[in-house]
Amino acid sequence: MTVEVIWQDPSLLRLITRSDEPSAATVELLGHTVWGSRSTKYRIIDVPNKLARLRDPSFFVLSDAGQELCVFVLDKCLKLLAGKRCHGFHFVMASTRPDRQHEGLAGQLIEHVRNYCTSTVGSPGFGFAYVEETTEYSLHLSDQIGHTVEANIPLALFSRFFPRKDPKVGMVHPEEAEQVLAELEQTYQDHELTDFRSSFKSDECFAVREGEAIIALAQAELLRWSIVSMPGIQGAFFLRVLPYLPGLNGVLSLQDLRVVRFGNLVVKEGQEAVFFKLLEACLHHYQAKIGLIMLDERSSVLRRIRECGKMGLLSHAMSGSAKLRIDVVGMGEDMIAKLRNGPVMVSASDVF
Repeated sequence: MTVEVIWQDPSLLRLITRSDEPSAATVELLGHTVWGSRSTKYRIIDVPNKLARLRDPSFFVLSDAGQELCVFVLDKCLKLLAGKRCHGFHFVMASTRPDRQHEGLAGQLIEHVRNYCTSTVGSPGFGFAYVEETTEYSLHLSDQIGHTVEANIPLALFSRFFPRKDPKVGMVHPEEAEQVLAELEQTYQDHELTDFRSSFKSDECFAVREGEAIIALAQAELLRWSIVSMPGIQGAFFLRVLPYLPGLNGVLSLQDLRVVRFGNLVVKEGQEAVFFKLLEACLHHYQAKIGLIMLDERSSVLRRIRECGKMGLLSHAMSGSAKLRIDVVGMGEDMIAKLRNGPVMVSASDVF
C-alpha cells in the first residue's frame, strides 16, 4: 500500500493521507455508513467487492491521533470529450464517523482533496460526482467543491417480481468485443464522456442475437443494499408489512436487496420487446427483482426505453434522480459547451 501525507497539524496530531488501497478502518467505516437522507436510506453490503471495482482509486483519510475520522474515495479514469482523451476524478463516496459529524471535518478534508485533484488531473481534465437529489450532505459537499456543468440523471427502475429467463439471451463472447464496441460507439455517438474500451466487460454483458448480429445488449452489475428506510406509503408497506405476510415475505428481501445496475445498453429500432426480455433475463440471472438504468435525461436511448416498455410495479416505489456535477480544469469553452449541451454518458465503470 502506497501512503502519502497530504497535510498535517502536529499540534492537534491531525493529518490527511492519500493511499491507493483502503485500510481495514476505512472499509469498516464505509460498511457501517447509511447512504441517502430524505429519500431511501441504505447500507452497502460487501464493501470490499465494491471497492475492488475501482479503476485507479485514491483513499483520502483525515485522522486524529491515529483514529480515522473522515474518508473520501475517488477513482481516476479516462474518458472521451470532443474526441479528446481527458483524465477525470470520480468522487465516489464520503463518510464521517457518526460521533464526529457536524464538526466540519468533511469540509476540511475536501479542500485538500480538491487541491490534490486539480494539481494531478492534467489539462484538460475534470472531476465529477453523482449526487442524489435528496442527499443534503452530498449536495453540501458538492456545492463546496463547486461545479461548472450539471446534468440530470433519472434513476429509472425496471422491476419484475418473478423474472423469467429467456433461451435467446446469452453472454457476450470475448471474441465479440470489437463488434460490441462498434455497436456501443454507434448507439452513443452523440454522447460525451464515453469510455467503452475500459468499461466493457464481456463476463457481465448479456445479448440477444439475430444470426450474427446483436439486436439487444445490456451490461449488468449486481448491487447489494440493506434498506434502512423508504419514503411514502409504499415504503412503509415494504418495510413494515411485507416481512410479515406469509407467502409474500420471501419475494423481496430489503435486508439484502439485490439491484442489477444496467449499463452499456443497446436496443435496435423495432426490437424494444426483445430488449425488455433481455433485462428480465438479467434479473433472473442475478436472482434480483429490481434493475437500475442511469442515463442522461437528454439521451434518446433513455427516451426510447421509457416510451416502449413497462418498467414494472416497483419503478415508482424508489424513483428519483441524481445530479451529475462536473468541475473542469484547463478546459476551453468549446469543450465545456459539449458538456453543457449533452447528453453525457454514465459509464458502466463508474462505481455506485
